[in-house]
Amino acid sequence: MRFGSVEFFKALIKTVLAILFFVPLIIAVILGVFLVKKNNDVKALTEQNSEISELNGILLGEKSGTAVDFRNIFEKSGVSYEEFLALINEKENIDAETLYNEMSKIGISDADIIAAAVSKGTLSGESLYNIMTSNGISDKDLLMAVIRRNGGSTDGFYSLLKSCGLSDSDIAKLVAGTYDPPNGGNDTSNTSDNSDTENSQGDTSSDVNSSGNTSSPNVSGEHSYEALYPDMYVDAPESYVREEGTIYMTFDDGPSQYTYSILYTLKNRNVKATFFVVPNRSEACAETLRQIAADGHAIGVHSASHEYEKIYASVEAFLEDFHEAWDIIYQATGQKTQIFRFPGGSKNDYDVATRDAIIAEMTRRGFRYFDWNVESGDIAGKTWTEMYNSIPTDIEGKFRSFVLMHDTSKGGLYVLDDVLKVLINAGYKFDRINNDTQPVQFVGPFA
Repeated sequence: MRFGSVEFFKALIKTVLAILFFVPLIIAVILGVFLVKKNNDVKALTEQNSEISELNGILLGEKSGTAVDFRNIFEKSGVSYEEFLALINEKENIDAETLYNEMSKIGISDADIIAAAVSKGTLSGESLYNIMTSNGISDKDLLMAVIRRNGGSTDGFYSLLKSCGLSDSDIAKLVAGTYDPPNGGNDTSNTSDNSDTENSQGDTSSDVNSSGNTSSPNVSGEHSYEALYPDMYVDAPESYVREEGTIYMTFDDGPSQYTYSILYTLKNRNVKATFFVVPNRSEACAETLRQIAADGHAIGVHSASHEYEKIYASVEAFLEDFHEAWDIIYQATGQKTQIFRFPGGSKNDYDVATRDAIIAEMTRRGFRYFDWNVESGDIAGKTWTEMYNSIPTDIEGKFRSFVLMHDTSKGGLYVLDDVLKVLINAGYKFDRINNDTQPVQFVGPFA
């Protein structure tokens, strides 16, 4: 193409037009991206300033706050546990349960929450009582904490002290500082009571057996059960673990003809689970129990007979049935299991008269029971499709899930692998119930 020719000028004109069109376009795109980023930054900053202003208003007492607000304050401020609790205590609309849940979410352990509350006296008696009983701390242990460390106001603990068996005269002595607690204030009973029910076990005194466990009377206060099955004691954990986003698959009523198929499915999906068993003394049962343990799953007692009327007839009847199942597991696996599940759950139509006394005695011996918060419906006639849809739906949104399935259900076996696949793909974690797993309970200290 020759300089000065018609073709040259045509090419020149096209080039100039292209420059005039594309350069502004490129500049506009760059400017647009910059402005969008700037707008997002401004929006984020505005939101952050708004949140800071909101939190500042709460701190200054100009606005009321939720437990979530106070969790945000704690995360941003770096204040100590004690200061945080003191701040919470000034806000009447923060209940102890919500506070506990929010503090747990940011990694504050149960022990730290309780230690801070007791040592500093920064919570009201009622709130501290709710927090401590929700973590398995018995009325008697809480009473000793009040006496020894003055955690909380005496007025706030009046109803608690009464439920522990103190007379008005004893409470008056406690206020005056002249009360002499049983065993010098060093009693550490393992008894746990439900903070939502009457805890009238009565006597605050106790005897200590050779295993270091304290005896406790039955509901009527007539006698203790420590002479029964002296080998059946375990050490309860000092604190409990609550793992967010964790699923605990549990299987009741086995071993059965389906147990090995369940174990195969769990192994194939690399999932650990918990089996609450109804064992017998056959070699076939022992071999199955050994295989469950060898695969890394947890084994807990469900019962030896699964006969509700027999099991719940009395505390003695429950202990007899429990010891049989517990001993079978021990003889087969060498494990002294610390966990169990009540036949029918901790709240059923058969245990109304004996429930509180059974729970008190089993808790005193160091055992913890587990109910469930997701029911598969595998023995209630649910179809494969119903279970496939309902189990993941019921799990969604829960802090952690205890799924009830049955070792004896063919329908449950058929849907198990497909449900596990869905849950694994959704990013959930799985674990067996360990000795320090915080229970979920229908009634009791963790209800």
